[in-house]
Amino acid sequence: MKFFHVNHDKTRLLIFFCGFYTDENCFCEFDNNTSDILYIYDYSDLNFEELSYFDFSPYVEINLIAYSYGVFAANEAKDYLPFIDKSIAISGTIYPIDENFGIKPKIFDLMLYAFNENVIKNFKEKMELNSNGIIKNAKREIDNLKDELNNIKNYVQNNEIKKHLEFDSVIITKKDRIIPYMAQKLFYEKHKNILELNTGHFPFFEFNNFDEILEV
Repeated sequence: MKFFHVNHDKTRLLIFFCGFYTDENCFCEFDNNTSDILYIYDYSDLNFEELSYFDFSPYVEINLIAYSYGVFAANEAKDYLPFIDKSIAISGTIYPIDENFGIKPKIFDLMLYAFNENVIKNFKEKMELNSNGIIKNAKREIDNLKDELNNIKNYVQNNEIKKHLEFDSVIITKKDRIIPYMAQKLFYEKHKNILELNTGHFPFFEFNNFDEILEV
């Protein structure tokens, strides 16, 4: 995993688990300078223990947003996270590859088998579809992105996914072309605080900033 710390000299911290392909560049326009932000991305290495080396002690409030495959990563990193005041899952579940709750295995394997620049371009276009805006480009290399997918697949095949991070709120995207709406809906069917948005996989343009999301 990689970390990008945005320091606004605040006593609030937002831990933001990015999804596949994305990094801090994709979300910077939603930063309204009211919290420091720790972006976590690049799951080509799922060494969650690295979170232990970040100093959380200066912060009196810590919130968490997990997006897309970041929901899976946040769940797996649970034991290395500090106390979280509020957590929100967006457009994802804890199962990155799953017949019922995630991207179907055959679709995932097809994307991985044919992985090239066009696959990345099509993936970003599907993220933007019905999402009311243009996503800023991530600064990621194609080999790194392929390693990310391979590592996630290997992790899922060799580890039991355990549901132990209970998100306070969930945002489900009804026109999602990446992680199917029904997969999200089925996984969270018993959750008490769900906001369903009539958007695609990247619903951030429905909000002005991260603080508005944290109010969900």
